[in-house]
Amino acid sequence: MEYLRKEDIILINKKTIERHGGTFNPPSNFLNEAALDYLIEAVDSELFDEPLYPEIHHKAGLYFFNISSNHIFQDGNKRTALASCHIFLKLNEFHFRMNLKTITIEDKIIPSKGESSNEILIAFSLELADGKISLEECQFWIAANIIDSSEVIY
Repeated sequence: MEYLRKEDIILINKKTIERHGGTFNPPSNFLNEAALDYLIEAVDSELFDEPLYPEIHHKAGLYFFNISSNHIFQDGNKRTALASCHIFLKLNEFHFRMNLKTITIEDKIIPSKGESSNEILIAFSLELADGKISLEECQFWIAANIIDSSEVIY
């Protein structure tokens, strides 16, 4: 499995800010560097020779959740979280579905609003950053909204 390195995530943050606007304070734009160091270690960690995050959606969710929720950077956290998740999935031959969907967990709709894929993705990103979506809910949503690249029809 391919993983993102610390330098990769910093570059993703820099490039999203260059493209979409915001403030990047050199050299790394950190607000909470320790949270990024933790993420890099945690994503492929094991406990008793078993991975803590065994499936692709667990790992992708960890990237999305931790970057967004832990405010690693001074600016661009939501965009960096989404891009990091997307790139990690792509590196490992997975993609988001073209038609994203909400999921329901114990009567909770995740995200709480959105009709089109863009609306759903925006709502998901905002609700995640606002603390309305847990890590587990994030991972379940990703599991429901990704496919193996071999299933992609062009």
